[in-house]
Amino acid sequence: MKVGRPSLREDVERVRAMRTHLGPDFPLMVDANMRWTVDEAVRAARALRESDPVWLEEPTIPDDVPGHVRIVREGGLPVAAGENLHTLHEFRALIAAGGVTFPEPDVTNCGGITVFMKICHLAESFNLPVTSHGAHDVTVHCLAAVPNRSYLEAHGFGLDRYIAQPLQLTAGHAIAPDRPGHGITFDWPALTPLHA
Repeated sequence: MKVGRPSLREDVERVRAMRTHLGPDFPLMVDANMRWTVDEAVRAARALRESDPVWLEEPTIPDDVPGHVRIVREGGLPVAAGENLHTLHEFRALIAAGGVTFPEPDVTNCGGITVFMKICHLAESFNLPVTSHGAHDVTVHCLAAVPNRSYLEAHGFGLDRYIAQPLQLTAGHAIAPDRPGHGITFDWPALTPLHA
């Protein structure tokens, strides 16, 4: 769920209400979308700990590696980050510094499938679980191929109506299709009105 409102108290109350609604065992993640300074993120992480989120995502700007290290060390929550990093080298700097708990590459902007897989293996070498951002129909294959996978982020942007066989979720689990390659075939009749 999104956090980063002007009032930290409001964020804490909203997250607390969601935790109560979901119960203690359902995974809850909070995403600040780079909203905070490092000090604000540390303060927020400490305040949100009571709700036991799986992670705090994108607490500050992506290229502040020392800031991410401080948030991980002082905030007391796991941090997911990386959707706005664009190279293996950026991920290596963040991971090696200890500024991320769940590396989160986006296959559409980290350099493609090859680099995505290298990031997954780099995370594995640091004993870190990897998650994903965006392009879930492609990413499901990548995560299925690595032992340190954790969560697949699936966006509900409505693109499924233009894919012949969209991602399947069964009992909360994404099912990687056994079709070759990325496995995506467009639903051309559904796309036709867009070109008319």
